[in-house]
Amino acid sequence: MIQEKIIILKENKVIDQETFEYAQEALMFLINRNIVENEEEADVFITHLAMATARQNTDEMIDGIDEIIKQEIENDEKYEEAIEIWKELKVIAPTTFSQDEDGYFHLHLVTLLRN
Repeated sequence: MIQEKIIILKENKVIDQETFEYAQEALMFLINRNIVENEEEADVFITHLAMATARQNTDEMIDGIDEIIKQEIENDEKYEEAIEIWKELKVIAPTTFSQDEDGYFHLHLVTLLRN
């Protein structure tokens, strides 16, 4: 299902080829690192990653994560691991992400790590 989603995003020019390839690379990273067992577990994260990458390329802004949720994830035992994973994924990204986007990625990764 995730493959179909990102193909549709690319075909409809919501994301470009570079973003499509980054989403694929990030998905393989998550699988190879055993963060997810299969593609479908990463569906929400990869969809958000593709859309966030597209937003950075158009300078579209989003609101940051709610402060209460932010505190919850920062207190989670998986938070530091999520931060490290996100740092690695950002290195291969075709763009830079805003701090507001970072918060959502931290949330998604903490959720993936807890499952």
